Amino acid sequence: MKWEYLLSQKRLGQEDSPSSQTSGRSAFESDIDRIIFSGAFRRLSRKTQVHPLAANDHVHTRLTHSLEAAQVGRALGKSLALRIKEDLPAAFSEYDLGTIVHAACLAHDIGNPPFGHGGEQAMSHWFNLNSQQLFGSLSPENKDDIVSFQGNAQGFRVITQTENHLFRGGMRLTYATLGTFLKYPWTIRKQNKKFSIFLAEEGILDKLANELRLVETDGNGWARHPLSYLVEAADDICYGIMDLEDAVELNIVQYRQVEDLLLSEFDNSQKSSIKSRIENEKWHRVNFARLRGPIFDFLISGAIDCFMNNYDSIMSGSLVENLFDLLPEGDPRKKLINKAKEFSNKMVFPDQKKVELELGAYATLECLLNAFCLAALDCGQYLQSPEGEVILSWRSDLILKLLGDHSPSRCNAPPNSSWSKYQCLRRVLDFVSGMTDNYATYIAKQLQGMGFAGLQRP
Repeated sequence: MKWEYLLSQKRLGQEDSPSSQTSGRSAFESDIDRIIFSGAFRRLSRKTQVHPLAANDHVHTRLTHSLEAAQVGRALGKSLALRIKEDLPAAFSEYDLGTIVHAACLAHDIGNPPFGHGGEQAMSHWFNLNSQQLFGSLSPENKDDIVSFQGNAQGFRVITQTENHLFRGGMRLTYATLGTFLKYPWTIRKQNKKFSIFLAEEGILDKLANELRLVETDGNGWARHPLSYLVEAADDICYGIMDLEDAVELNIVQYRQVEDLLLSEFDNSQKSSIKSRIENEKWHRVNFARLRGPIFDFLISGAIDCFMNNYDSIMSGSLVENLFDLLPEGDPRKKLINKAKEFSNKMVFPDQKKVELELGAYATLECLLNAFCLAALDCGQYLQSPEGEVILSWRSDLILKLLGDHSPSRCNAPPNSSWSKYQCLRRVLDFVSGMTDNYATYIAKQLQGMGFAGLQRP
């Protein structure tokens, strides 16, 4: 793969128009603006990162996580550019690579549903339980595509299809940013547990891959854009470290446990230098602010060293693993990130309060999907009955009003497509996955007849 193609400034949906660079902004800086000022990005402020509906305002949401990952991503992009500057086209600088990674990091969680990864699992579980009733004549691939809900794939759909310019380029971001966003550039056809493209966006993937000259890995997928490895690394660094801060904030674990873990892979000299900045352990917020810098620098250096050690494999499209997995087994930076993840899996994620809230999240999503999917499928049948032989029920008609612009109609069908069962369910998933935790909870209570208690509408 070649950087001259990988850094394409062409915009999806505006291929025939050159990217505007008004007010001294580059095309990639405009991508950042389009993401930050979107409604989908704004709603991340009320979506779960790890702990659903946390009352403590210091706990991360998807928005604060995305902003932090973007800062780390920008540092990674600039650091890489300085290492490969001889390979970059003359028109591009380290700031451009940093800006592209920054933009992709901002958007990397934009498709995640309410209630975090628990929400993803709840939605897939509900579709599995109700597949026989819902899917009928749907093709096996389309069934699997609906059942295997992926926040990554929903995010790609948001930025390329549904946000701002419905089915006409979405946010109209540059091809370089879109390619960098894609963590798994293949569909469910690859029979992989994770994927970043729903079948509805398969044509966009092929168009994007051809413009960027990505390497085709097999008949079902493409090699990753090299900068996507940096987005993944930024995400790993932020959730690996910041999730531990949230656990201390919520009294799930003790500050001293986390400090010992975070400093465990530094040599004695480095450890002494860092510890000299630490205050009383009761001041954990101040202490984390002072720990964060050297730890981030430590892990960023690991990601960049690994990228450079595997540069030829990355550019040839033959690399699959993430950067931290590829570091040598004894590398302290690999050991630190793995320790942080293992600690969270053992000490944070099984917390009883979190489990209780995730079960409540399933009940909320069960209510929403049951109502909206059935109403949308009724609407699809109605729209495909030219003689008016199908009539919408009173309840479905009311529920479709809640769906608003997401409701299937004769004027908003996807191009060259009718309102099939698959397309109707896709629009329901657009609506439900776009909800905030608060709004999902509110609407579920309304649907269950519990909305008469004076609840304030979010």
